[in-house]
Amino acid sequence: MLKILLSGSAEERKILEEALLRPLNEYKISFNIHNLSDPEKFRRSYLFNDDYNLIVMCLDGSTKYIFKGCSGSPFLYIVTGIMSFPPAPEEIDEKLMRNRELASFFSPGEYTVTHHGCTHKIPYEDIDYIQSDNKKTIMHLTNGETETISKNIGKVASEINREYFAKSSPGLIVNTRNIYKIHNSGRDSRIIELKSGAEVQLKGIYFDKFRDAYSLSVSRVASLKVLDE
Repeated sequence: MLKILLSGSAEERKILEEALLRPLNEYKISFNIHNLSDPEKFRRSYLFNDDYNLIVMCLDGSTKYIFKGCSGSPFLYIVTGIMSFPPAPEEIDEKLMRNRELASFFSPGEYTVTHHGCTHKIPYEDIDYIQSDNKKTIMHLTNGETETISKNIGKVASEINREYFAKSSPGLIVNTRNIYKIHNSGRDSRIIELKSGAEVQLKGIYFDKFRDAYSLSVSRVASLKVLDE
């Protein structure tokens, strides 16, 4: 369970909690939130102990956060950072929910690849899109690398959790969790811009089903930069 400490005034803590609840539930993270209003007690009692894995506070008009992980004993800081206040959904997604230090608290899924008897797993969060290549499939990763799979895309599609992926054009399946923006590019097509900067096509004939899958996958769709008018 992810133990979270929120620090600030009652109003600030309420704003922070409301901002965090949706992504925590979306990523199916089991969590427990504790509130603290006394900054001196925070510094004295919580900053250097292992009671909480994630500390989020409003300080000087910004949202500051601290991930704490175990490297022997005592607990040490792993990651610190700053977001706006209130934090935007995009900031929470990028800086908190997609931070690898949080990975042990949720399991969005992974795809198992086997080559010559050797097996390794690719987390869904590392997959941008999946592309057909004749009787093989190419998996495009967020770091720019690719993984060639000796299966056709229909087989791969049956093995992944379609809660996270949707077909955008013939032979192309996109990770809906990694979408940054969708641009209009013409009457019959759009361009999907992924958070990594990669771009793929969304054909008009797939748009309705893609939109439905995307809306189910990303409950905060209304607050993201989704479509150019």
